[in-house]
Amino acid sequence: MQDRRALSLKAHHQSESYLPIGGKLPPQPPGVDTGPCPNSPVFRTGSEPTLSPAVVRRVSSDTRAGEALRGSDSQLCPKPPPKPCKAPLLKAPPSPSTWPNSEANYCELNPAFATGCEKGAKPSICAQDSYVELLKAKRNGTPGPRNSGTNYLILDEDDRAKPWEPLAGAQMDEGQEDEGEFVMPLLETASSFRPNDFESKLLPPENKPLETAMLKRAKELFTSSDPKVIAQHMLSMDCKVARILEVSDEMRKNMGVSSGLELITLPYGHQLRLDIIERHGTMAIGIAVDILGCTGTLEDRAATLNKIIQVAVELKDAMGDLYSFSAIMKALEMPQITRLEKTWTALRHQYTQTAILYEKQLKPFSKILHEGRESTCVPPNNISVPLLMPLVTLMERQSVTYEGTDMWEKNEESCEIVMNHLATARLMAKAADSYRMNAERILEGFQPDEEMSEIFKTEFQMRLLWGSKGAQVNQTERYEKFNQILTALSRKLEPPPVKQAEL
Repeated sequence: MQDRRALSLKAHHQSESYLPIGGKLPPQPPGVDTGPCPNSPVFRTGSEPTLSPAVVRRVSSDTRAGEALRGSDSQLCPKPPPKPCKAPLLKAPPSPSTWPNSEANYCELNPAFATGCEKGAKPSICAQDSYVELLKAKRNGTPGPRNSGTNYLILDEDDRAKPWEPLAGAQMDEGQEDEGEFVMPLLETASSFRPNDFESKLLPPENKPLETAMLKRAKELFTSSDPKVIAQHMLSMDCKVARILEVSDEMRKNMGVSSGLELITLPYGHQLRLDIIERHGTMAIGIAVDILGCTGTLEDRAATLNKIIQVAVELKDAMGDLYSFSAIMKALEMPQITRLEKTWTALRHQYTQTAILYEKQLKPFSKILHEGRESTCVPPNNISVPLLMPLVTLMERQSVTYEGTDMWEKNEESCEIVMNHLATARLMAKAADSYRMNAERILEGFQPDEEMSEIFKTEFQMRLLWGSKGAQVNQTERYEKFNQILTALSRKLEPPPVKQAEL
């Protein structure tokens, strides 16, 4: 360390050998610390930067000609005058001749006060130590210290109301709530679906799972109604669950946003996302039960399948309800449904146009949606309820299953698909009002039937499928058990070959 210190001293003296002997340090203004620097093995040979903008350093006027400055000092040159302001709304700084006390001070950067820097037309507001003092000064209406520190740029005009200030002249009564005051949104911890508290006109207070009378009544309502009417009832219920329509002011206040389409993109929209997942899964199981519960002839099952596909077409084209459309497609693509070869063959023979429509249009369209290319195939003004499941599934998944059933878990372009869904979610939250207006336009003049509306409520479907007691069981356990029931119903309708049964 001693050798390195000696070398540093030698280099330091060599760098200053060109300076004339007897050079004086320029006088420094009072308050500048002139104490000795701490010992260090490395010496600075260049000029030190000026750390405080409040200190104005000038070369003394009595410096004699021929005197030179030491290279290790920071007083090599006077501080340059301020550069002209580049902001379009700011006025140019005053000339150096108008600087007060002949000191090189920066002019006020607030455009409202720029003209009054030297005239005292308006008190300037600046911060001496921090930006917090500036905010305090503006809130209290007191002028800050003038030219004693850094003047921060305040682009908002003084006459305009600030977000942290009440409106001028507005006197608030005690206890009166400020309309512009931020209200903390409420974190929902309980589901909006309460099957046991659900008052039904079709179900008794307590019922068992898959009661034959209830299944028969629901099937009669479904088969006797027009596909467009069924699609309208499904859209109406979806808009209520997703909080697109019939959102009260109190609900908006509790959510902190105006639509459920915005809430599901936020961290505290956890419970709404769970409800959307619950409704989607329950609806898909109910549609599968509608097909597999047909214990009559093969033609009856083909007719039921034809009606369900027609409802999917109405949801896609007329209603713009991609949420319920995806639920129907999920049901039709269940392995318990796809294995019914006789039923699909009967559909092709009896309802050929419907079968072609399903294979050539609905299935490719569903694939495009789940790949995140929704915006490329559906005009935004035709959508009332967007495809919600990819987003809520991504946000609620606790882990990634590489052998899972989701599109991004079994596709080579998985990362691109995930990014497409996230980009679609941002556009969805931004265009929430457009979806609401589309839904209102599509449902204009719609008169819902009470019984039909009830069978498409999530609480009714939960009670019908799992009974009054089973509806309160954990969702994963409920779905696993019902998957076994669907498998048993499917094998009962079309028994597998003997070899497969033995395996």
